[in-house]
Amino acid sequence: MSQIDDQAEITVANLQARIAAAWQAFQVFLRELSPEQLSGPTDAQGWTIKDHAIHIALWENSLLALLNSESRAASFGIDEAVWQQGADAINNILYQRYRDLPIDEVYKTLETNHQAVVARIAEFSDHDLLRPHREFQANSTLEDPIISWMVGNTFEHYSEHEAWMRDILAR
Repeated sequence: MSQIDDQAEITVANLQARIAAAWQAFQVFLRELSPEQLSGPTDAQGWTIKDHAIHIALWENSLLALLNSESRAASFGIDEAVWQQGADAINNILYQRYRDLPIDEVYKTLETNHQAVVARIAEFSDHDLLRPHREFQANSTLEDPIISWMVGNTFEHYSEHEAWMRDILAR
């Protein structure tokens, strides 16, 4: 399970603070880049920084679906068979589908999806953070607390991809 902070109590306020700080840092990083840096150089898989940014936006939207007890596969516009193939298959489809999206649309989608996730998390109680995944997804038997998905699809995800984005710039 992902942890907010080994020393901090697991609360909505702590989660919101971590998300807000990481989001602000991520936004500063992105806004300092030129259009050429965002859409020019690629990583070994062919992804640009812009591709990484839309990826984050789409996975935050899938988190919103999870928190609303909706199908994450449907949030991506894929069927359950593709969903069952795992993240690599999903990410490949999303990359193909969104790689030509203009930068301004990427930023708009990123902001819109992020604000929706933040608003939804604000509706949770501290106790809700510890509810098992199975309470949010039909047919799930996972007992892990939902906070694991919140952390993994927000601030941990931003920092993971920012590191890869910085590697693209260093090429």
